[in-house]
Amino acid sequence: MNTAQSTDVRTTVTQIFATVLSLPGEQVTGAAHFYDDLGGDSLQKLEIVAHLEAAFNCRLSNEEAAENDSVDAFVRLVGERAA
Repeated sequence: MNTAQSTDVRTTVTQIFATVLSLPGEQVTGAAHFYDDLGGDSLQKLEIVAHLEAAFNCRLSNEEAAENDSVDAFVRLVGERAA
């Protein structure tokens, strides 16, 4: 994945997190922890995963969703799947 694609993935992932969690985009940073920093819950995480799968035409397992708790982690994961 090139730099432009990586930036697009990060922007889209951040927008999805912000929309689902009803947060301003600037609050959704790469290292922000889904539960501790962003106040997300398990249903919102499932909603985010569904949006990511649709946006990037990829499949994320329940285990992968459970193991990843930051925007950076989901950017990496989606980048691997969408590549």
